[in-house]
Amino acid sequence: MTDLADYKKNGYLLLKDFIDKAEIDAIRKDAKEIFTLQLKRLGLINNLNVSEKEFEQALYKLFDSDFQQLIYCGKQLQHMISLHRLSLSEKIISQLKEFGLGFPIINVRPVIFFNNSRLGKSDVDWKKPPHQDFRTTQGSADSVVVWIPLVDIPEELGALEIIPASHLQGLLEYENTNDYHTLKSTNEKDFISIEVKKGDALFFSTLLVHRSGNNITDKIRWSCHFRYNNIYDKSFIDRGFPHTYLYKPEDKLVTPDFPSPSDMKKVF
Repeated sequence: MTDLADYKKNGYLLLKDFIDKAEIDAIRKDAKEIFTLQLKRLGLINNLNVSEKEFEQALYKLFDSDFQQLIYCGKQLQHMISLHRLSLSEKIISQLKEFGLGFPIINVRPVIFFNNSRLGKSDVDWKKPPHQDFRTTQGSADSVVVWIPLVDIPEELGALEIIPASHLQGLLEYENTNDYHTLKSTNEKDFISIEVKKGDALFFSTLLVHRSGNNITDKIRWSCHFRYNNIYDKSFIDRGFPHTYLYKPEDKLVTPDFPSPSDMKKVF
């Protein structure tokens, strides 16, 4: 069976060693630096060159002591140039075209996740229940998710769990649970775990049923997710190219009276 036939039948395709590990390392390096600059400022680490274990333990302390700072850093991660550069990789775009996306276009902004139960105020913050990405994106019928691990992710670190061929059922029935759209019913025995290594890329339909695995370790599960629509999809054209995501600024000033003239002189 060809990759295309396999993808159409099962709704997903795991490509081993698909991404240059140097690109993965660049994203992890940038993400770590964003966090460590604030961790050092807050006295949670002594220097910027901490080990991975020290870094992760400091993130757990940050979650407990200054959740808003964790959120601010997490938001900066979503705008890293290294992350966005990978989402525009010619290799990824070429693979999307092989799947039939004649005119691939970004569906929603690239996302980087760092998941552990110690970094969530509720279960859904770190362990997503069964869902289909199409429920929130509502793009082209052939829209694709590219799920890229930034570390090796075995089952115990919460490897993604999917139901093969579930995309063929179309959009399923949902209920809103804790402000998250969750599938009303799934059969536990239908899920399979997809273990991945750094450099792998998992392509799957936005209609494929999937959920987070259970991270039972003290380590963080780092991954990035890209979503793409197909402008040429007839159903997308007929529906008028809907776009369901909102992007708006804070109404209030985060730092009142900044920057002042004296602040500007320090920069210019």
